[in-house]
Amino acid sequence: MIQMPVEPQVTDYLHRKAAAKGIPLNGTFELTPCCNMACRMCYVRMTEQERRAAGELISAKDWLTLAEQAREKGMLYLLLTGGEPFLRRDIREIIEGLHQMGFVLTMNTNATLIDETVMEWLVKVPPTRMNITLYGASDATYERLCGNPRGFTQATHAIRLLKEAGINIKINCSVTPYNKEDLEELFEYCRREGLNWQPTSYMFPPLRRDEDSIGINDRFSPEEAAYYSAKLEALNYGKERYIAMVEGRGELPAPPMDDCLDTDAEGTGISCRVGRCCFWVTWQGIIMPCGMFPSSYGTQLRIGSESGVSFAEAWDTIHSQAMAIRLPAKCSSCELKGICHPCAAMCVTETGHFDRVPEYRCQMSQAYRDQCRILAEELKNQKE
Repeated sequence: MIQMPVEPQVTDYLHRKAAAKGIPLNGTFELTPCCNMACRMCYVRMTEQERRAAGELISAKDWLTLAEQAREKGMLYLLLTGGEPFLRRDIREIIEGLHQMGFVLTMNTNATLIDETVMEWLVKVPPTRMNITLYGASDATYERLCGNPRGFTQATHAIRLLKEAGINIKINCSVTPYNKEDLEELFEYCRREGLNWQPTSYMFPPLRRDEDSIGINDRFSPEEAAYYSAKLEALNYGKERYIAMVEGRGELPAPPMDDCLDTDAEGTGISCRVGRCCFWVTWQGIIMPCGMFPSSYGTQLRIGSESGVSFAEAWDTIHSQAMAIRLPAKCSSCELKGICHPCAAMCVTETGHFDRVPEYRCQMSQAYRDQCRILAEELKNQKE
């Protein structure tokens, strides 16, 4: 079994307190939409030419000014993401400035640009954690899914460097039709290296990239997604234990839950942290409750001399908007919500509306029990 990431109790406590009081404790800065890879299911990726046509990047100075404003309102936890953050030539300036401010800093990266030169300065201002997505267990899979024929070699080299530097690592894994054969190897790699991993077979429709992609992505069918969700659990528990769990009378192993979710809240309002104590700022300076939301649900911040509103005003706006969102009443009373973990982002990206049932996810959850049993039977036959 590989250890899944577990949030410290103090972190959970602080988020609950902040959510109750409407304090923006946790922020995400999307530094760029550009990436050196072209993953088929990505929700935001642009080429440099597309980005230039869409607008200029926010400068390092302005990102740091925004961070100061957010800190004044209560931000402690900060995630840097993209695209690929290490594509920015001024990424060192940004990280060093944020490090001096004392944030609990996390980064999302594909790690393919982290080499010895980067590590020379990164080790002096290390993030609290690096979230690295592994897209396969070979360069061939990276080329098929991401268009990078050296991606696995580059990413695993970076992981070795980060481990040697003592920097905490979490491995994310997006399971798709293009890397499904690599699951066992990916699991063994993480187990052998002692790495936490957080895999998922559910891919959000990429509305940020294409407003016409409601309910559409280059992904599994709902039944296939349920099967591979079950397979992820089987890998984690081990074949013998998994078969016993499925054939026993207890609960089936629940699929892994995204680390932003909080399913304790009841009712049809938002039950996760987005807009309650968390926010996301896009590369164009639009603040939103969640990065999966279409940009039209956000508020333009005043960046530099550009028009817009202050961070404090924008937070109050999106917090009020998020608290007014109502999710499908059917989902709040559904017996499968512990498997489905429905959220506002799922609803709006799958249907275009917050209050409509995300049918793809619903079908995936309905199929999960049967797929668990199918997989258990396959594992028994393999033993025999």
